[in-house]
Amino acid sequence: MRISDVLSVELVLPAIAGRTKDEVLDTLAGHLAAFHPSLDGGRLTAALRERERQMSTALVDGVAIPHARVAGLAQAVAAFARSDAGVACDSHDGRPTHLFFVLAVPVEAPGTHLKLLATVSRLLSDARCRARLMNAADAPAVLAALCEEERRVLPSARAA
Repeated sequence: MRISDVLSVELVLPAIAGRTKDEVLDTLAGHLAAFHPSLDGGRLTAALRERERQMSTALVDGVAIPHARVAGLAQAVAAFARSDAGVACDSHDGRPTHLFFVLAVPVEAPGTHLKLLATVSRLLSDARCRARLMNAADAPAVLAALCEEERRVLPSARAA
């Protein structure tokens, strides 16, 4: 499964205004629910917060991948946001988080969940990719950079 299979330009927020992790999660869950009517934004927010209580999804190098498995969801969906100022998210390196990639996957699809997490994690661990995402001018440029970097970083994405 590729980034372009789950993320569209409408679900890219190149300048998210949230100052806290909860504000960012609320905004992204609401945005996903607005574009996917079968997704309950409140339920997604609760699932993302519960996952954060277990362990922060903020990794290192300004990256967070909040994710949850959601009952009743028909297919995997995603949203991406960028915060120029950065948000304190209890990251593993203690630095602010700038890039947020939210995944919501059906409960019945644990394999898809793991594959998407691995894809996004590998992609966002690449310094060149992160730099392109931080410098992209707008939502279409962010999505184009993600898709181009996915083809460059992940060999399996080239053939698809």
